[in-house]
Amino acid sequence: MVSPALASGQDIHFSQTTRSEFQLNPAFTGAFTGNLRATVNWKDQWQSINKTFRTYSSSFEYSFGKGRAQNPTFFALGLYAYKDVAGDVEVGNTNVGFSFSTLVKIDRNSRFIGGVQGSYGMTGLNVSKMQWGSQYNGINFDPSLTNGEGTEFQSYNYADVALGVAYWYSKNDKNVIHQAPADAKVGVAVYHLNKPHYTFDPKGISKLPMRFVIHASALFGTQQENLYWYPNFNLVFQGKQHEVYFGSLWKYNLKSASKTTGFMSEVSLAGGVNMRVTNVIDAIVPQLIVGAYNCSIGLSYDINISKLNAASAYRGGFEFSLRFTNPDAYIHRNPFRNSPSI
Repeated sequence: MVSPALASGQDIHFSQTTRSEFQLNPAFTGAFTGNLRATVNWKDQWQSINKTFRTYSSSFEYSFGKGRAQNPTFFALGLYAYKDVAGDVEVGNTNVGFSFSTLVKIDRNSRFIGGVQGSYGMTGLNVSKMQWGSQYNGINFDPSLTNGEGTEFQSYNYADVALGVAYWYSKNDKNVIHQAPADAKVGVAVYHLNKPHYTFDPKGISKLPMRFVIHASALFGTQQENLYWYPNFNLVFQGKQHEVYFGSLWKYNLKSASKTTGFMSEVSLAGGVNMRVTNVIDAIVPQLIVGAYNCSIGLSYDINISKLNAASAYRGGFEFSLRFTNPDAYIHRNPFRNSPSI
């Protein structure tokens, strides 16, 4: 017998954290060079252990209020949706949400950001794919035999709220493009602030615990023209679980943009390795990002190195992302000039 009160889940999990910012901090909404950004993510995890975890998401961000020298504050809106499915009975979660951020100028190259995120989710499973002892006819399994089993696993809905704050530093001397610009972000966020009801049992008291995220990253120029170094660090706590995710990428501009159009027209190649540590060293994640003009493609693979590798054969999950970033129409009037990004 399976008790619905014992059924639980976890937040979605992407390894390309630089390309799934909505799961890091609502304050990162609009914190990019450009005024419109759209991203699609897909991940297939644990292919080697049957019935994988599959996660899909899409997000859209739009910043507005730029180009007003007398008002250094601008704003951003974000929309996102995701779905994850796992196991034989297709346990899944569908979530649709929005985010809003306010980006306030501190000085020429710095801004403070506050963000809020709200969402509405539904969790359920495919009861028709469950098998019960009463469906055994003495010879084999007969799905036409039913006795009402599984009716307790009804889908349920929930509302969710997240808050975050961040500091964003970006600098670029567009007149001397080969000099070392920098882009850096550090932020703190709290997800599931309202601790939504999260159980198949309508009378249950199980609630989704708050998730705390601390993120820091920076893009440094090097002595070699067009070569950048990007270290990044995430620390996540949720209930009794925690995760440390850190590493670095290297980016090389194969084709730098002109002084007129800025860095948004570059052609670049970025790659590196991150590591995930929970209670043990869980995975090594090599990544590759190819950028051409306003579009980029991200590829990564989780190589499982925990004790689970006896079953996984070191195979974790493949991840793919596709991103489009529209150049900022206010590049010459915006007091925050374009800087390179990963």
